[in-house]
Amino acid sequence: MKNITTVPLMVLLLVLFVPSHQAAEDDDRSKRREATEKELSKLQIKIKELQTNQKKNRSSLTIEQQALKKTDLLVGKSRKALNSINRKLRKSKARLKALNTQRNRLNNDKKSQQKSLREQIRAAHAGGKQEYLKLLFNQEDPSQVGRTLVYYDYLNKARLEKIKELNLTLQKLSQVEIEIIKEQSELQQLANQQQQENNRLNGLKDNRQIAIAQLNNSLKSNSKRLAEWQANEEDLKSLLDALKQSAATLIPEESLDGLDHLKGRLTLPVKGRVKEKFGSRRGDQQMRWSGVLIASKEGRRVNAIHHGRVVYSDYLRGFGLISIIDHGEGYMSLYGHNEALYKQPGDWVEAGEQIATVGKSGGYPSSGLYFEIRYRSKAMNPMHFVNRK
Repeated sequence: MKNITTVPLMVLLLVLFVPSHQAAEDDDRSKRREATEKELSKLQIKIKELQTNQKKNRSSLTIEQQALKKTDLLVGKSRKALNSINRKLRKSKARLKALNTQRNRLNNDKKSQQKSLREQIRAAHAGGKQEYLKLLFNQEDPSQVGRTLVYYDYLNKARLEKIKELNLTLQKLSQVEIEIIKEQSELQQLANQQQQENNRLNGLKDNRQIAIAQLNNSLKSNSKRLAEWQANEEDLKSLLDALKQSAATLIPEESLDGLDHLKGRLTLPVKGRVKEKFGSRRGDQQMRWSGVLIASKEGRRVNAIHHGRVVYSDYLRGFGLISIIDHGEGYMSLYGHNEALYKQPGDWVEAGEQIATVGKSGGYPSSGLYFEIRYRSKAMNPMHFVNRK
């Protein structure tokens, strides 16, 4: 009796405990999410304040930089719009292909059903005259008359079913034809939009080249160019310091394990040739590259090197459209000179996931990706983390 009463009681306690425990976990997870969102909002406010202060501290080259920034942002917006149109075009073409396949199948069904129905009608017509004559002249055998009537009733029902099937096929075929016409019209509209957006993007790129030329013209002297690079580096350092402090307060939904254990195992974020190496001189100046510049085709996808959380995705003077990912343990990766950005601060990303497309925003004369790895704000050689095989 002890076991009989104890087991149900234990089961009852377990049933009562599990839901409440699960509810507590759900509530705790919800609170963590709310806290994370609040911290992200604070981070965005802090970044905006930092950018405002940076603008106030700058008095030179404002007109040229503002013109370049405006054009770069418009190019990014146009590129994203064009990519969206291209995705819709691919889907529309796939739907049209499927509809054409469906139409071919229905046409084959129609031909098969029409042939079968013709054969039935022909057979019934040929045999029907003989059977009806027998019915007329064979009144002595009522059972034969009954069987013949049943036979004709069966044939009529079979023909009716074939007719119904054929009508249904014809209705489906008609509907598919309507959908094909509609899809062809949508495809044409998308093709027109694609052409318009292509023209707009090319026009914006021309404007950007003018803005870059004006900026370069204002930086003819080595002293001005050096001052500009130093100011850009200071802006980046200020931003990274702000991100480091703020990112540390974010409550992660899952742990980030840094990049230290991945040295020599990562893949470069974009396909291309390393044009500027880490630590090499910038032109004939004393300043050196804090990352690598990878020459690559404009519009090519840029991928995250490892799992992490986007902490910055915006325009930064000298670096153009830039994304910064926090990988935990003090490690961050930076991706600059992009044409368009596809992730927002707070987004989680995986290794190999697209975060941007290659461009030349920020005033760089040729398309490519500027790539850095920072450890506690200190620039590290990215090539030490890359598998070069």
